[in-house]
Amino acid sequence: MAEERKILLRLLQIINNNYTESDLESLIMSMVRLLLPLIRKQSGLYLRLAGYQPRDIALLTISPLFIRNRQGRFPVLEKLFNWKIVEKFMVARETDFRRYLKNILARRLKQTFYYLSSEIQPERNKIKREILYALKKLPGCRINRENGRTLITIGPDRPGKTGLKLLTAIQSERLLEICLSQGLGGLQVPKFFKKLVEVLSEQKVTAEIPLNTLLEAYIETQKNYLLAEAGNGLVTWTRPETGTLITDLNSWLEELRARNTQLLNRYLARNKIDKKEMEAYTKALNDLLQDWQEGGQEKSLFTYLKKYAPEISSEEYRREKRKILEYLVKTSRDFLKTKLHEQQATAGGI
Repeated sequence: MAEERKILLRLLQIINNNYTESDLESLIMSMVRLLLPLIRKQSGLYLRLAGYQPRDIALLTISPLFIRNRQGRFPVLEKLFNWKIVEKFMVARETDFRRYLKNILARRLKQTFYYLSSEIQPERNKIKREILYALKKLPGCRINRENGRTLITIGPDRPGKTGLKLLTAIQSERLLEICLSQGLGGLQVPKFFKKLVEVLSEQKVTAEIPLNTLLEAYIETQKNYLLAEAGNGLVTWTRPETGTLITDLNSWLEELRARNTQLLNRYLARNKIDKKEMEAYTKALNDLLQDWQEGGQEKSLFTYLKKYAPEISSEEYRREKRKILEYLVKTSRDFLKTKLHEQQATAGGI
């Protein structure tokens, strides 16, 4: 109950416009802590695979509540928690406020999940199409469509008649275990399923599972591989081993700069930034990419941005600019990690 009481007191300070930035940060983090258990329970696998950690999702969920107007006030927050509501809960039972607060956060979380799902779904559909195309060309695989479902049979024929084991959707965790234990992470779709057929044949196992289950097994395997190989650190590019890697890196960086420009144009179109700020973000990101190429990040993200936007204070950066820059850096890092591992897998003849 202490967390909810703390939130109520902080809300009272904000609607009375009698708060510090520390009070505001405390309120935000209290709401994040309340959301985390619900997010861990409800977030689907594909959200986690897309790089959204529970804390990321929590911050995305509550950030619309803290949009300031020209007077520096929070109209959305003050509408949901006006002084009449706050005064009522100050004298009511704590369970009443907890219920009211959690209902608001749950509705916001549902909207966040919907937005993120819409954002991620096209990429999942692309992978699914690649899997279907690979399976059609691969001996040992059969595709059956019935009642709106796509069922995949992969592995040796005639399970049960020659000592073969049948693995169905109910044992999907066993399929994932096979993929992970046999080192299938890091393989592109065609090689992944070619190797999977070989492994299942060696183990005398045939899998009959829905396409979506197979998709999840593939994505989860790649996720585990990247986590194990790349960790959470920055990608560094010291002492490339071949001229090919240098050529690839230059191409990746060119592609990445174009991707970042597209993302910044979206922020510009939504009036999240203006043209001057877009130019500052672009130059800051280019400097960061150059440092990554020469060995790694050497200063804070705020310092990169302030070089091209000297008028930004540290408080304004934390309040308005940090989220945008951190998102751009995260997507850049993930893009380069993926490209590097694809290159390493190809070079290794996997």
